[in-house]
Amino acid sequence: MEDRRLKDKLFTMSEQDLQFTKEDRHAVFEQLHQLETHTAPKKSLTTLSKKFAPFTVSLIVVGLCIFLFMPSILHSNFNKEANTGIVGEPVVEEPEILTTLITVKSKEMDNRIYLNLLLTYSKNKKMLKVVSLPYNTYAPIANNSDGTTLYDKLLFAYRFGGAENVKATVSKLVNLPIDYYAVIDLETISTLVDTVDGIDYELSEDIRVRAITKVAFDLEKGLQGLNGEGVVALMMAASEGNGSDVFDEENLLKLLNAVMSKAKSDIPSTQLKELFTQLETNTSLDNLLKNYLEIHSTKLVSLRAGMIPDIEVLSDTEGKYYITFEQDFVKSIVRELTTFD
Repeated sequence: MEDRRLKDKLFTMSEQDLQFTKEDRHAVFEQLHQLETHTAPKKSLTTLSKKFAPFTVSLIVVGLCIFLFMPSILHSNFNKEANTGIVGEPVVEEPEILTTLITVKSKEMDNRIYLNLLLTYSKNKKMLKVVSLPYNTYAPIANNSDGTTLYDKLLFAYRFGGAENVKATVSKLVNLPIDYYAVIDLETISTLVDTVDGIDYELSEDIRVRAITKVAFDLEKGLQGLNGEGVVALMMAASEGNGSDVFDEENLLKLLNAVMSKAKSDIPSTQLKELFTQLETNTSLDNLLKNYLEIHSTKLVSLRAGMIPDIEVLSDTEGKYYITFEQDFVKSIVRELTTFD
């Protein structure tokens, strides 16, 4: 009975936390930092209804800047270069729909992963779809020694087998094969953003958002000069609903366009190539350049309406916050990701 009262209290507190009022935001972020230091198994997923909110845009995420859209930045230069010494790879026939997972992790924070972007691309329609998976998502992150599955936050998946395990975890979570993956360190993102002297972005209101290497960022209304972690923190806030109406997915797309615009105009191709070597990926830059993808439109598939806050009771005074999804909702999202009309 005591556990139930604690769970009800924590659950109610989590719903209030997600509103991020000025009075309680600092305590909320401190609490979430403490909760993430634990790992514990949990019961099965609960339920909620489905909703899909797509946005059509030209550019999506800073991770794409390095991994997917970088070939478009380098493509013309690559074709013009003579005697590059690049050895051609065998041409392999790829499926009509390609899937890619892009993950941002932080070595400074014990290789936790904070941004997870699952992309599907239709070669026929030349269309890209993207969904952002919250790092607090309850997921099958590893296999126990007794053959059972360890469930915990997606945040911790890298610890149990690196980039390959992150790919396997997301594939199991959504029941969808993943062709390519790339894990990017937050430090690499920061290098990219610092190279272009930060990203200027104008906020319509004051906002406090969860950070990574510290508790939070307090950003004031008006033009802000964002560093790499600031950019990723705003992406996290938008994709997880932590920014409420102050910074939603529409704002996120504007920010990402600003990042891409800076990268295209200010970063030399030689530096982008160097940044690519710092990725953990199962493909090569040569392969990406030779298999250049033409993208006519991009849609962001939102998970926000299907997010279910949940608490795992750890003790009389501690609980662990998760985001869960009803399995039918996940299936509907996968159908949307893999259907190109």
